[in-house]
Amino acid sequence: MLADPAAAAALPLRFATRAALAALPWFAVDHDEIVLADRTVGPIIDTHTHYALPTLSIHHLDMLRETPDSNLLLGACCAHHLDVRANQCFTPAELTALKRDLLLGGLTGRGKRADHTAPNLARDMKSMNVAHAVVLGIDMAIPNRHPTDTLRAVAQRSEATGYGSVHPRSPLAKVRLEEQLHLGARGLKLHPPNQLFRPDAWYAMRIYRWCGAANIPVFFHAGPAGIEPKAGQYCAQMRFYERPLRELPDTTFVLGHAGSLQHREAIALQRRYPNAWLEISGLSLAQLREVVTEADTSRVVFGSDWPFYHPVLPLAKLLVATQDRPHLRAAILHDNAARLLERTSC
Repeated sequence: MLADPAAAAALPLRFATRAALAALPWFAVDHDEIVLADRTVGPIIDTHTHYALPTLSIHHLDMLRETPDSNLLLGACCAHHLDVRANQCFTPAELTALKRDLLLGGLTGRGKRADHTAPNLARDMKSMNVAHAVVLGIDMAIPNRHPTDTLRAVAQRSEATGYGSVHPRSPLAKVRLEEQLHLGARGLKLHPPNQLFRPDAWYAMRIYRWCGAANIPVFFHAGPAGIEPKAGQYCAQMRFYERPLRELPDTTFVLGHAGSLQHREAIALQRRYPNAWLEISGLSLAQLREVVTEADTSRVVFGSDWPFYHPVLPLAKLLVATQDRPHLRAAILHDNAARLLERTSC
């Protein structure tokens, strides 16, 4: 499909709504929802998703409840552009509303979180031929049950694999990691800008060693996104990720968002260290093209960052970016992630 370079160059890259992506040759609209029409694409493994984001532990969110609308943070009526990073699709007013929902929802348990549930994720997955999802817990400095609630919800879902999370500064980090491994965690998510730690800190290095001993990968939020506070941007600088990659070759690290604004530094690290993988959610089309041409594509995996974004957004970018390299699609969309999941312990 789209072997003609002129036809490929003529593809639109900017869309007023999510459904407008049906203008691309791989998609269609069915009952007002965007769907993958080209079933030669996939099956897909989405390695970067979350159920309802963390909230204070005094609140309970039912992660197994289905609701009519997934109510994603980049809503169906928002622009979905391929030529910019995903977080640049938000207008200033939408970005303000996003930050308000993340903050107030974390404190009150209200807002869009109630719709970011396992059945709703499964419904959005099905629309894009996503057969399996890695669901990432996130531990925060506030008292929360997000990692264990995530793992308990995943245990009841056949289409999902759960990753736990611990706060690197917590004196109970090892106890909580062991608890999460008992609950079935197949990896560990760490978020330097939100958890406010440098990835090369000594107390973080011990966690990576524990993960290596348990044969589970560390999944990082990697690189500054440009919309976080300055302290968070500092913690996410890609230069701080090299020490764990260099000193802990037996621990596997997935660099989420492929380094975000510092994707070139992330590509260089991935090429330098065989224990480094890249996950592609959030990138612009131009950044993604650099990943598929410059990185070791045997260690690149697909991700959406649901419930921030519908999987159609990164999928559209990957399909456009690989028009002249269609042989890479099966590996990035499925086979690499399958290999990563198979090599980790239960």
